[in-house]
Amino acid sequence: MSSGKMNPSLTQPAEKTGWPWMAALAATATPLLDGKPWPRISVVTPSYNQGQFIEQTIRSVLCQGYPNLEYIIIDGGSSDDSVAIIEKYAPHLTYWVSEPDRGQSHAINKGFERSTGEIMCWLNSDDYFLPNTLMTVAETLAPGTGNYALVGHCVQVFADGRPSVTHKGRFESLQRLLEFWKGYQMHQSAIFWRREVFDRIGFLDENQHYIMDYDYWVRMARHFEFKNVDRELACFNYHDKAKTGDGFVRYSQELRRQSASFWPSPLSLAYWRLKLSMIEHLHFLPFFRRLRASLRYRSGRALSFFSSGQTR
Repeated sequence: MSSGKMNPSLTQPAEKTGWPWMAALAATATPLLDGKPWPRISVVTPSYNQGQFIEQTIRSVLCQGYPNLEYIIIDGGSSDDSVAIIEKYAPHLTYWVSEPDRGQSHAINKGFERSTGEIMCWLNSDDYFLPNTLMTVAETLAPGTGNYALVGHCVQVFADGRPSVTHKGRFESLQRLLEFWKGYQMHQSAIFWRREVFDRIGFLDENQHYIMDYDYWVRMARHFEFKNVDRELACFNYHDKAKTGDGFVRYSQELRRQSASFWPSPLSLAYWRLKLSMIEHLHFLPFFRRLRASLRYRSGRALSFFSSGQTR
């Protein structure tokens, strides 16, 4: 993106207020602390019929004011107004195309194949970055820092007007990531990595429909640590068409199957620790919770032996 004269498409729309609808942030001319230029960051946005959100996504990237940005949009042949919106911002894009593809993972991989940045990520067409995210990412993953990937916090925004919720991203270990049933806080739009990571683990698995991001993080974690960044970096819109909203059952099934594919040999103690932990959390604990609720309802009092905490 040029730091010179502002293109009219990046001026603030009259009917919009707040981030990212204001004019773009001024691009910094300050070098990194070691005197080197800002590393190029490649952002890939896969798009398909998200005209309701995609302009917010695009502006949140372009309005960062980041001086060495490579922004690529891969649209899957949208039939709504997505293409018209993309064309509006085309002068600021490194590359964009609208053509049929084989799904979201394929679209992201097409973008990765064209990318050249030292730092990489993808941003879905219904998510958006918060101000100064790319500066934070560049400072954290710059050469010489020893960091190869990072995870920050992500804000969940509800279309029905409910208060937003901040999900604090945190990486602990590969083992903890495999134990998805205990809950893991690594949200895709707040994760970035250096090209060395991509060179090591390659493209997304195009056979994955719901959990390609989880699969990718596990593959990363087998070779690299994630740096935890205590800052909100991005937002994701939770709406009726969100994939993790309308396909939760299928998502859960794929998650369980894919996690197990990374487990160690059944001959190892680590395998059986994972197996027993999963059975406990996905089968026994839900059963006891249902039983406890039923007994409370029937007797009108709490049964403390089902819980290590206070009863109510």
